[in-house]
Amino acid sequence: MTHFGVDSWTFPTSSGSPIPQVVQFTPRFIVNTIRAAVASAVAGHGVTRMFSYHIAEEVEAGSLQIVLRDSEQAPLPVHLLTPHGRLSVPKLRAFVDFAAPRLHQQFKQLGAVTAAD
Repeated sequence: MTHFGVDSWTFPTSSGSPIPQVVQFTPRFIVNTIRAAVASAVAGHGVTRMFSYHIAEEVEAGSLQIVLRDSEQAPLPVHLLTPHGRLSVPKLRAFVDFAAPRLHQQFKQLGAVTAAD
């Protein structure tokens, strides 16, 4: 099992139970970066738990498979935050105008890639 900083994984409630399922484990391999965890899983050293955007390319290429799909956490929204009043700064406004539609499209494509697996 590839491990990234915890000794348990919590899964959403299932089968009508209000209590999330917690799985305790003793990792056999510990890494301290997302890239190392993904590379380890791709190399066949076990499983890892990642956000879909961390592994989208590997899933699309077929080098990783999503397991426990029914136990995935619900998607979380992404926000671009700026200090109050700073959105009127032209450079920041230009970045938000550039980034927001691209982020929206990227996450839409990621949802399609991971849903197709």
